[in-house]
Amino acid sequence: MVANVTAGFSRQPQDLSEHEKLVRELLPADVAEAYLELTHTGARVTHGADPIDQELLNRQLAYVQPDLDGPLIRAVDPLIAVTGLLTQVHHELTKQHGRLLQGYVAAAEMHQLQLHDRRTEHVPSVLAQVITEPDELAARWTTSIQTVQCTYRSIVTGEGPAPVLPAPINAQCNTMQYRQLCTPEYLAEPGVQTALDAGVEVRTVRELPTRMVIVDDHFALVGLAAGGSTGALLVRSSELVAALTQYYDQLWESATPVTQTQTKGLGGTEREVLRLLVHGLKDEAIARHLQISVRTVRRHIAAIMEFVDAPTRFAAGAAAHRLGLLG
Repeated sequence: MVANVTAGFSRQPQDLSEHEKLVRELLPADVAEAYLELTHTGARVTHGADPIDQELLNRQLAYVQPDLDGPLIRAVDPLIAVTGLLTQVHHELTKQHGRLLQGYVAAAEMHQLQLHDRRTEHVPSVLAQVITEPDELAARWTTSIQTVQCTYRSIVTGEGPAPVLPAPINAQCNTMQYRQLCTPEYLAEPGVQTALDAGVEVRTVRELPTRMVIVDDHFALVGLAAGGSTGALLVRSSELVAALTQYYDQLWESATPVTQTQTKGLGGTEREVLRLLVHGLKDEAIARHLQISVRTVRRHIAAIMEFVDAPTRFAAGAAAHRLGLLG
């Protein structure tokens, strides 16, 4: 039970393993403590009425095994458990994104109705418009950058038409600002190198809602699906564009900057280090296996964590599985 948690799980943050840190970030404190204790003890007798045990079972962090002394509760393998938790977070973010788009459309409709009520003789152009016609949609994505006067913010994905960039951007005007957000797996796309060469600032975020561009304070184009190839919302309302800009800037502040070397992918040695890391080998064992120094191993691990945009070594292994970096 949680009341019997051993003293080892009350350590200072700097004394925790990477796995323990990640579990504590993803779970409520009491559930995290119970799960970590269970991974340490292996199994214990469970009582069906215990709310913490039920929480562990509901979150698929543990399972019940019959036993002569009574039903035992056992912890699910840590990698499987954490991967499942990350999947749950991803699903929740997807749901929130759907609500966000619905909210923007509803707000645009309400704003338009208010304007009609106030000044029916001066009705402005449509403040939010859904575009689904393929040719018009492709044209909107590819020509939006041509109207930039000050700032161009974009979120790109591996789907839909490739982003079009003036080359080189950095020779046009020092006051212009071009920013691009993408996920770590998109770094393998040739468009990232093109953007960096053209002078675009590129950063990565592990989870992004959808494709989007925001041009100055003039308009925004928001994909209705991840790649934006099946439809997009064209937003002209200054209030809604300002809200989208604020949302984008919050993502940007927490994103990881991309350097030129990151677009080259992982090298052979880094992939081998990653494979051994995922199999649970410590730095010293990896160094002996590959006949390199421990310091070199740690440098490779740091590069891998940066490449997959993972905060911990354990998260880097999970991200490697998700991105297919292990073959």
